[in-house]
Amino acid sequence: MKILWQLVGVCAVLFGCTSYLLAQFSDGFQRSYPDVANALAGRDQQAIQGAISKLSEQDKQRVLTVLHAQRTKLSSGLSGSGIPGTLGGSSLLDNPPGGGAGGGAIANYSELMQLIESTISPDVWLNAGGTATMSPFRQGVRITTDGVIQRISTVKQIGAPKLRTPPEEVAKGEPIVVSLDELGEWQKPSQLRWISLRKLDEQLAEQASHGTRSNIASELLGGLCRIDYLAWDSPSQDWLLGGPAGNLAASRQGDLVHRELKLPPVLLEDLLTVAHHVLNNQGEFGCSIDPEPSRLVAAYQMANEKASSRLLARDPEAWVTQWKQKLGFQKANVVGIPQDSPTGYALLIADAHMKRLAFGLEPSVNGLANYWLESDRLGYAKEQSMVRWWFALSDSGIGFDADQHIYHFINSNVSVLSETQMMSTQGERVVAQFPDRAADAFAKNFTAKFESLQKAYPIYGRLRHIFDLAVAMEIVRSQRIPGQQQVESVASYKVLGKKAYVPHMEIAPTQIDSIVATRKRSDGSISAIVSGGVSIEPRAIPGKLRVGSELKNRVSLERSPGEDLQIQPDSNALEIPFWR
Repeated sequence: MKILWQLVGVCAVLFGCTSYLLAQFSDGFQRSYPDVANALAGRDQQAIQGAISKLSEQDKQRVLTVLHAQRTKLSSGLSGSGIPGTLGGSSLLDNPPGGGAGGGAIANYSELMQLIESTISPDVWLNAGGTATMSPFRQGVRITTDGVIQRISTVKQIGAPKLRTPPEEVAKGEPIVVSLDELGEWQKPSQLRWISLRKLDEQLAEQASHGTRSNIASELLGGLCRIDYLAWDSPSQDWLLGGPAGNLAASRQGDLVHRELKLPPVLLEDLLTVAHHVLNNQGEFGCSIDPEPSRLVAAYQMANEKASSRLLARDPEAWVTQWKQKLGFQKANVVGIPQDSPTGYALLIADAHMKRLAFGLEPSVNGLANYWLESDRLGYAKEQSMVRWWFALSDSGIGFDADQHIYHFINSNVSVLSETQMMSTQGERVVAQFPDRAADAFAKNFTAKFESLQKAYPIYGRLRHIFDLAVAMEIVRSQRIPGQQQVESVASYKVLGKKAYVPHMEIAPTQIDSIVATRKRSDGSISAIVSGGVSIEPRAIPGKLRVGSELKNRVSLERSPGEDLQIQPDSNALEIPFWR
């Protein structure tokens, strides 16, 4: 599809940073694109638009790569999608990562999404009168200035929850509306692309040393959309991540996903966060969403009042509103990694979405019944339930070829676990004596249907990537390779594993609206409150390894079929591939 350029937003970025951009790319950019460079120097919007429109599709890719690497720093406000950071505001180039901005500014997926929205097919996006909008988090949430994770739209629930969309339509994922072939050569579809961690690390270090930030290919890890393999390449002394890559497009909802798999790309900002935590052997990380104990006591006191019971039977919706007011916000805690990291925010959003889906507040997929329907199926219904669901490492094995040092992620590393709780008089939550069979059934079925759920909701695809990155980084940290010192795995990288490059958001999420629901039945109304989180314990990963020797006959570490990438003579560090 022919690329369409809307330069109103881009020019605002460039006008404040022209001299620095030309200085950084005087040997390549200015010589290759003199008309574009002169238009930038003259700050002539029409001239810039005219110069870019004359470029070939490949040259437009290169210019977009340069613009992204020289993008602006975060603004002080919130973007229209509710995610901190925009392409507006002052220029990063006045304060590049080598200086006061800090190395942590090297990756920012929010800014990449907004650059795509302002430059590629801008007429389809909401800000230009279209119907689509791009955001790295699509589950209808945003962070307010005081750190509350807030839903942009709510689902009205009256009585038994009902699905708003047919499950078979949800399971297909959002239809593709915008081709993104213009992003670069790495967009070529590949069933197995190998990402070199060492080459990626070297490229990031070089970019940071020159005051530029990650390019588009780096931000999206060469278009990698699923981690199927981790391999040690002895000749190059390098760890490789392998899986399907390229073929990215934007859905109607603005998610960046693989056309067929409907999985989002693996993100550099998640790799930087996970690598620092795991390579430094810092143990468990994740998040938790928990009610405040004193408010929990007040909420259950209200629930046990006769007037409250009558209201619940008469008007469940009004009762839920009052109960939520008693509960107030739940604490949104990020554990192990920074509270303001995009990765931690993604974990919170995935966890909250799972719980809403469990209570029938979000459309499900075929074969996955919500908690209430499981209660009906089992003929089991408690008047009041306090359920804890959380994401954890699955017990799925990881194939391991000891001779070739190839690791195969056979199935998803994500599972959902369940626990029934009760409350003490002090508001402390303790494990109940008897399990909640409906809660256990939902957790088991959610795990079984996780592949389908990833297609329906890309946030679960990102959750999978974070789990897979944790598995991969723990193997890199803990597994002994002949000729490689185990303790040197962190020291051998310049960026990966370093605290200075862990990304941060402007606002840290700290609270989230309580997730509660009620169900009106013929034998009375029932209610439930949920807590939980995400728990990733890297030290448990070696126990998942299943030794076998068949992998050497199934995969090759050589360049993937069809990966014939052309490198131009004047290519700069931003364009040299770190994949094969």
